Amino acid sequence: MQTLWLYLLFPQLQLDLYSDGIGPEQTATLDPAVLLHPQDLRVHQANAPARSLGIKPGQTLAQACAMCATLQVMPWQPALEQQLLDMLALDCYQLCADIAEAPPNALWLRLDPMLQLYGGLPAFLQQLIQQLQQRPLQYQYGVALSAEAARLLCLSQPGQTALTQVQQQLLLSGCPVSFLHVTPATIHQLERLGISQLGQLLQLPAKELSRRFGADLYLYLQRLQGKLPPLLQYYQPPEQFSARLELLYQLEQYPQLHKPLQHLLLQLQHYLQRRDQLCYQLQLELTLRDQPPLTLKLQSPQAEALACRWLNLWQLKLEALRLPAPVLALALSASQYCGRDTDSDDLYAGRRGQYTPLQLVGLLQAKLGSAQVCRPAQVAAYLPEMAGVSIPLQSAAPAGVKPPARPQPAQAPMPARNVAQTPATYKVGADHSPTDTFTGLSAPHRPAFLFAQPEPLQQQVQLQPGLERIQSQWWQGPSEARDYLTAQSTDGRWLWIYRTEQQQWFVHGVFA
Repeated sequence: MQTLWLYLLFPQLQLDLYSDGIGPEQTATLDPAVLLHPQDLRVHQANAPARSLGIKPGQTLAQACAMCATLQVMPWQPALEQQLLDMLALDCYQLCADIAEAPPNALWLRLDPMLQLYGGLPAFLQQLIQQLQQRPLQYQYGVALSAEAARLLCLSQPGQTALTQVQQQLLLSGCPVSFLHVTPATIHQLERLGISQLGQLLQLPAKELSRRFGADLYLYLQRLQGKLPPLLQYYQPPEQFSARLELLYQLEQYPQLHKPLQHLLLQLQHYLQRRDQLCYQLQLELTLRDQPPLTLKLQSPQAEALACRWLNLWQLKLEALRLPAPVLALALSASQYCGRDTDSDDLYAGRRGQYTPLQLVGLLQAKLGSAQVCRPAQVAAYLPEMAGVSIPLQSAAPAGVKPPARPQPAQAPMPARNVAQTPATYKVGADHSPTDTFTGLSAPHRPAFLFAQPEPLQQQVQLQPGLERIQSQWWQGPSEARDYLTAQSTDGRWLWIYRTEQQQWFVHGVFA
């Protein structure tokens, strides 16, 4: 089967990033701007306003500044451009399975296995253009029967397609030999011989080319004509999300982080939606000026994928942040992935709040801190005030939680006259035995509300049948025995009270 390749070139990838509108007062799209090569100090990329003034790639810095006094000069960063190329490869991976990167600013896409899926080349190109228009990027492409022919067609005649050998040979016949992917010495030697176009080179005998120019040029022309497979390494999408954003300006206050952070979160949203996944935890690294990087972590109890929801959590977390130095760059990474729940909502559940319970917990954690949001838990303890504890939501199971120290009653014993002594009331006194009086009755229910510390009983109550003895653990200190009963106060409340071995009466809880 005949192969078909598309070469996709982004001529000013890093400059297009700065024109994405990620800053609050971004002016790179209005003023002339260039990227300077860090080694030879020549113009590597120039935006449209700079090109309109005559500034071109390859010019020296002095020549560019002579044409524009207000020229913005920024360093060209190959590592940043490689990250942007990886991001674009991930976008195109949703349309085409066979992708190879051509650093620093181009991609190869093999189209012949995908044409049947899309119904032809025009339908695929339409989908690709719609995908690329989601980002403010300048691009150009060429389609040919071999990977190298598609690259030459993109450089010499952008937007052209060659679907047959005759079309490909005709379109590439006028391609300058300076576009060939060979050594500069070979190009110089060809130009000295008067060979300035590819058509002239292809008319020469193959043996003569191999003898005069070596095997490298011969093998290159074989790959150009599709007689040998291309030497490409196909792209594999990353298993973990990671994105970095270099800023054209310095941020000194946290509200200025909103737009750049939103830009990164949208990339995360696209990454998760393509994989049909959610994530629980994000890490944001702020590169500071003359300071070590500042790393922040944010965890959501409910896995999220939407950028707007993650942005709300980050805004609450960053409100209390004081930047020790201006921010130069942001890096976002995600961890703890999970699959998306495909269950549908209940149609008869009625109206619900704006947030789910887990989303509300996430907002509270982002605002107050994870350690400040707790949930009730139970531990193995007989005394009620020691059995109930509060643990952070991200903690493990409460089995190993150490209960708090047991409260020691410091109040004096209450006199017997403080308890009602009606005929239907149990008379509080040392000469009565609770175990004898309430033998055979059912144990009382637990109250809905327990006091943090038992309070001394200071009012008259009417005791109800049913008694429960609770004994503390002997290994936690002096043993303590309590006799719990249910009582009703004069104001109508139902109380959960107990008497100690020292005849002290306390109120421990209130029934709802």
